[in-house]
Amino acid sequence: MAEPGRGGVPVRVHLNGRLVQESEGVVPVSDRGLLFGDGIFESMRVVQGRVFRLDRHLARLRRSAVAIGLELPDRLADLGRDVAELLRANRLSDARVRLTVTRGPGRPGDYLFAPGPPTVLMTAAPFHGLDPALHEQGVPLVVSRRRQVPPESIDPSIKSISRLGSVLARREAGDRGAFEAVLLDMHGHLTEGTASNLFLVEGGRLRTPPVPEGGLPGVTREAVLELARLEGIDAAEERLPAARLHAAHEVLLTNASWEVLPAVSVDGKPVGGGEPGPVARTLLARYRALLRRECAGD
Repeated sequence: MAEPGRGGVPVRVHLNGRLVQESEGVVPVSDRGLLFGDGIFESMRVVQGRVFRLDRHLARLRRSAVAIGLELPDRLADLGRDVAELLRANRLSDARVRLTVTRGPGRPGDYLFAPGPPTVLMTAAPFHGLDPALHEQGVPLVVSRRRQVPPESIDPSIKSISRLGSVLARREAGDRGAFEAVLLDMHGHLTEGTASNLFLVEGGRLRTPPVPEGGLPGVTREAVLELARLEGIDAAEERLPAARLHAAHEVLLTNASWEVLPAVSVDGKPVGGGEPGPVARTLLARYRALLRRECAGD
């Protein structure tokens, strides 16, 4: 299939239940997502026209909506229909789809009044994945000087569009020559990356910070935990002091776009042998096989 915007195919987006050209997709200047970051989102991986674990994404979207008191439009109950329509319009088969839902138009300076309805925007782009060299060689990681927003302020299970803290931490990572930054909580424990979930391999055991400690319940994260257990790996959530990051044999980063990505250094010091380890290679292969099996029927 042709990529959107190429070969004479205009890029189309799904906005409030309608397909429109990207250049014609507009939202009110009073939209609360724009003014206050008042909204939620989901990023989804599509393989051969099917969303990987769409039901998990829809369930997480509903949980986020309930947590912020946002009533989702009835149309989103059949999200798969809109995704399929968007993919057909853009002639895409393998894609990354982002769904954004804001509280809709409000009044500038008014935190409470939002007559709505919610703004619902869905976009799709071709999925090319990372440069294969990043999986083969691994990436550098740093511990951000910024701390994670505490759960007492914002529930980490909410996939909020308010991402300024993550943006600034990721910029810090770039300034320090790293690919990603990991954030600590106020007590010095690991939470997550700016756009990824975090895993440590310690003596053959796989550990990841618990969601209540400040991490997002990632769909890829969930799949990796399942796959590790099927491989006979002791995999569990555990509260992790920052020192364990530096002592780990392997460090893994996961999300829908990066899949299972090894980090081979932390703050300029090598992780393990300074190259991707066996657990990273195994879980990446198993994850890609899972995608093909669930989405493409392989």
